[in-house]
This record gives sequence, C-alpha cells and structure tokens, in this order.
Amino acid sequence: MIDLDSDLQRLADELNHALIRQLVDKGALTTPEWRAAFEEIPRHLFAPKFTLPDNLGGQSHDAADSARREEWLRAVYHNEALLTDFDEQGVLVSSCSAPTVVATMLEHSGATEGDSVLEIGTGTGWTAALLSRRLGSGSVTSVDVNPTYVDQARERLDALGLAPALAVADGYLGYPQRAPYDRIIATASLRKVPPAWLEQTRPGGTILTDIRGAFAGNLARLTVDADQTARGQFLPTKLNFMPLRSPDQPFRLLPELSSRAVHEAGQSRTTRLAPGVLRECGRVFAFFAQLAMPGTKSGHVKVEDGPMYFCLTDPRTGAWARVDTAAGDPAADRPVTQGGDRRLWDELEAAHEQWLQLQQPRPEDFTILITPDGKQLVAHPAADKRWSLPL
Repeated sequence: MIDLDSDLQRLADELNHALIRQLVDKGALTTPEWRAAFEEIPRHLFAPKFTLPDNLGGQSHDAADSARREEWLRAVYHNEALLTDFDEQGVLVSSCSAPTVVATMLEHSGATEGDSVLEIGTGTGWTAALLSRRLGSGSVTSVDVNPTYVDQARERLDALGLAPALAVADGYLGYPQRAPYDRIIATASLRKVPPAWLEQTRPGGTILTDIRGAFAGNLARLTVDADQTARGQFLPTKLNFMPLRSPDQPFRLLPELSSRAVHEAGQSRTTRLAPGVLRECGRVFAFFAQLAMPGTKSGHVKVEDGPMYFCLTDPRTGAWARVDTAAGDPAADRPVTQGGDRRLWDELEAAHEQWLQLQQPRPEDFTILITPDGKQLVAHPAADKRWSLPL
C-alpha cells in the first residue's frame, strides 16, 4: 500500500475526482455503480512506478522518490496509459491502461451484480480491483502469464481487502478451473478468439476483446450460444491494447519488412491512392483493407540517404509494393512499384473501390460469426461475401 501524507492524500482525492468527471463528460463512464467503483479504487494505488508515453514527455516516475512524489501523483492521473514494464530489448510488455479505456471496457462488458467474470491480463491489478468492488471478489477471476504481475496485483488487492481469484496462466487457454463465466474481458489484443473462451462462457454470456489485424484493430463484443457458436459485432469504440502473449499466439507477430520492398526492381506505374490511405477517415478503411487483403503487412521503410517508402508485403509469397511518401498533392499521381506473385497495390486499390461502393462502412457495420469448429467470419449486410479471421 502506498502511504500518502494528509496533503498528498487530499491532492490524490482531488485528482481522482477530476479524472472521474472527465470520464463522465467524455461519455466513457455512464453507470453509477462503475462510477462508485472508480471513486473507491483510486488509480495511484496500482501505479507505484511507471514511464509516461512519449506524447507526455516520456519521463519515469517512482512513488519511492519522496522528493518527486507530488510529480508522480499528478502523472498518475493523466488520462493516458502508463508504461509499467519493458523486456530485455526495451519493448513495452505491460501498462496500466488509460482510464478511458478501462471505463469503456467495463461499461461495454455489461457485467453486473451476480455475474462471474474472467479477466484476461491482470497487469497492475487495477481492473481486477474495480471488478471486485462492483461484483464482489468471489465473482472475479483474473489471469496473467507473468507471475510477478500476479504477485504484485495480489498485494495491492489484499491491502484494499479484495480477494479475487488470481492465477498465473496462459490467457489464450482461459481458466477452466472456475468456468463457466458470464463475461470474459480481455485487456490484450489478439488475432483470433480462442476456442477455450467459447467453451468457458456460459450460454448467453459475452466475450469482450480487441481483435487486431495487420492494419488495425477494434473492440468486439460476442454473445455465446448453447452450441458454442458466438455472434456479435465490432463496436464504435477504438482501443489499443498490446498483443496477448501466449505460445499459441506469439507476442511479436509481424516480421520485419523485406529489404526487397525498397531495393528490388519491379513493375512500375502511377497511382492516385495516397500512401496515408490506411490512416485516413479514422482508420476505418484500414479495417476493411485487412479483410480484403489477408496475409498482407504494412509499414514504413527509410532508405539511408534516400526516400521514405510506404510498403506492403506478403511474407508468405514474397510479394511487395512500395510508394514514395514524399510530401505533395495527395490527389496527384505518384509512382508505385510492385513485385512478386501478388500485386499488392492493385489489391489495395480494388479494396478501396469496394469500400467506397459499400458507402465507406465503419467497423461497427460488420458482424462476426464464430462457429463451433473454429471458423471465424466477418460479414457486411451489403457485401456478397464473408471474410475469414484471423486477419
């Protein structure tokens, strides 16, 4: 437990109340019961040490530094993710999610008194604490693949008199020991909803998770039937979680772009589709493009003493495409070069044309069907096909 003197405790209360008002004003926190949980479970108790994201300066903060404790406390209550752990290569592997994200997940989960909940990804323990305060500790199970996170979360929860079931486990496999669950909530992104989650969800129960493809991800809410068929749709809320770490879903999913994408000769022509097309319109086209172009990866590659290229690649076939990202009229023709067995820029243009013909559908316009045999299909009511997951 982090002990604060009376002045800092008053500041913590003020900052927490201000954060809650911000969440309410944004429409992220709408249920009185969840608002009460946020009031009783302040964020600073679960973030004793962290680094701010780059957009807030990237500074590191530690509650143990008494000379900077007020600075630490004020940093905790930014409505941003707090970066709490990195691996040996300096890659971020854990964070305390932004309060807006946490509130949005809890509200969309539909969890209410009497529901049993499985949280995938314990992390700092803050979400597990909020769930336990609202639903009761006996209704909450939370798992994480990292034993240190679980031990730290247990200490923080114990200090608040909360005792949900915490376990070190591969979240991809769920946690059958306490199944079935009325709600499964995943605070990590994944490419495919695992069969174990369907098996461990009570008929009529729901799964809330971020399904992320090569270009974009979106929150999805699924309802599981008695025959373990799941139906649902993507939600209008866009979140950004780190990938679920599991042997069944490797943490680093995307191989580096092949150097051939920027160095090899290929077939060239011009295009009016700007390199930033996957970032336009709130990235809603990016969601559709990854459905239409399975197996395609995207990214930027800078040539030393040369241009910056936006590249598409297919690691399986070696196909590639590149477009110079140099500033200019976004509507002007610009050269595109392609190589390999697929013409990836041609496919991107065709996907863009189909997206326009469908009246620029957003992710929430698509439905998802997951069959008991593991097929995962995405559909749009105006399209004549279904697309398969993973993306």
